[in-house]
Amino acid sequence: MARQDRQINIRMPQKLVDELKKDANENRRSVTAQLNFIVEEWLKDQPKIPK
Repeated sequence: MARQDRQINIRMPQKLVDELKKDANENRRSVTAQLNFIVEEWLKDQPKIPK
């Protein structure tokens, strides 16, 4: 990730954070990279709404 990328702060339950860290470690990714992957995959699966 580049320094010019937007940063956001989010709150989530500790249990979810722990699971995210575990999954990131298993996938050999940083937590940031794991979150980006999850969000990108979720967005791909969303139905496209016609304009």
